[in-house]
Amino acid sequence: MTSILELSFAAECGQRFDDDPTARIVQNAVTGTGADTVSLDRRIVNQTDDSVCERLDAWTVTNQKHSGRCWEFAGLNVLRARMIKDLNLENFEFSQNFIAFHDKLEKANHTLVRAIATADHDPAEEEVRDILEDVSGDGGYWPQFLDLVRKYGLVPVWAMPDTESAGNTDQLNRALAQVLRRAVLRIRVEITDSDGRERAERIQQEHRQALADVYRVLAIHLGTPPTSFTWQYRDKDKKFHSEGRLTPLEFAARYAPESLDGYLTVGHDPRTENPVGRKYVIDHTPLMEGGTPYAHVTADIKDLKAAAIAAIRDGEPVWFTCDVKQQFDRTGGIWDANLHDYNGLYGIDMSMTKADRMRGRETGPTHAMTLVGVDLVDGEPRRWRVENSWGDEVGKKGFFTMNDSWFDEYVFQVVVAPERVSEEIRQQWQTEPIVLPEWDALA
Repeated sequence: MTSILELSFAAECGQRFDDDPTARIVQNAVTGTGADTVSLDRRIVNQTDDSVCERLDAWTVTNQKHSGRCWEFAGLNVLRARMIKDLNLENFEFSQNFIAFHDKLEKANHTLVRAIATADHDPAEEEVRDILEDVSGDGGYWPQFLDLVRKYGLVPVWAMPDTESAGNTDQLNRALAQVLRRAVLRIRVEITDSDGRERAERIQQEHRQALADVYRVLAIHLGTPPTSFTWQYRDKDKKFHSEGRLTPLEFAARYAPESLDGYLTVGHDPRTENPVGRKYVIDHTPLMEGGTPYAHVTADIKDLKAAAIAAIRDGEPVWFTCDVKQQFDRTGGIWDANLHDYNGLYGIDMSMTKADRMRGRETGPTHAMTLVGVDLVDGEPRRWRVENSWGDEVGKKGFFTMNDSWFDEYVFQVVVAPERVSEEIRQQWQTEPIVLPEWDALA
């Protein structure tokens, strides 16, 4: 059988398409409207409402805008729910920009440390290429968020509000990438052109200068992080509270409880090559030197749901990861496993299992949000209420409805207190983890 694509093949396919009246009608619809609009199953849309029997939120949503800071927003949304409740506030928002500033500084240091460790490696090696290709991303993980809070603290949003670059990180990331790539190349030169004590000193100088340059770029784009601020507020009963001046670390010590440090990440990975009920860690983490490696214990999807339900019933939002744009209607704010009938739209069987989608790089965690409600029927979840960080102009004022079928297919991790999970999962959390490569579908 020849591997060359013959000219006659396209002609034959074209003729068959033209002879199919249904294909021509679908073509007319998609070319004029768009595939996701045409494929949207109105039966599911019309049957999905946003009411839930267990609901936590009474606040407004936040907006990450054109940035990849979802994991930071989700983490801060968990904390602010506690704060609103404990201080009896109408609303409150932490500064996401403050966390993002220090995250990028820590990531820059991590990049430089890895560059030094691999400076004498062949530049064609995959790890070296990865260091140079991904030097200034926005993304992150739950333990990364907690590490930043513990090291740098927290501030209210007004103490370090978002700048234009905080919500639109392209230009910032471009400048950071250029600074870091230049530094990586200079470090590689020092490894080959100098030796002994002089080499170590020159590499250290390059490292420190690169971090100073990174800080300068960050300050220009994001502003300078405050070292202290006056903390005062009025609660829902109109009572005024004045707590004096606090540092970011003092503020975090008050409003980010230490119990969060013990929370577990429970993941769903149906790939048979990764046994269920084991602890895994992502290679080359943490992205903060001296921080917490990014680990999870795998479990059945029903265990993730049970843990999330227990947390919500106890008044606590749940940080989770998912593949956000699969089977999704942004305007209506709905997720359902069968929301878009792509098989019917294309006349092709496009079905894949969750495991095969992961193996084929079709799916993986792309977004982090918080679960703030669940609708239960005879104790089983029917749908979930989700707090997103895309502003209030999408969904229902920024909140979304996830049918339980979508949880099965596109949710990957939940972060919960250890008492929300089984003893078996808690025991696995204490074991030596299996290392997943940084390019794994769950990384």
